[in-house]
Amino acid sequence: MKIHPYVIMGILFIALGIAALVHPNLSMPSKKSEIEIAGTKTIMETTRIIEIPKVFGILLLVAGGSFIFLSTAKSK
Repeated sequence: MKIHPYVIMGILFIALGIAALVHPNLSMPSKKSEIEIAGTKTIMETTRIIEIPKVFGILLLVAGGSFIFLSTAKSK
């Protein structure tokens, strides 16, 4: 049984859309610096929080569904 590449892309888009709707905030390290205070080294790490809009998650779901639908449609 051969799976069409559009079906795989559709499943991937749907999974990304669900992930974007369930967990809309991504935190990633931004900057790491070492500070020495009174002979003690301290590491400061800042994080950047990226918020994914709900509309983007919904668009991913719709795109994934359309990929799956178009790949299973019979061509004339």
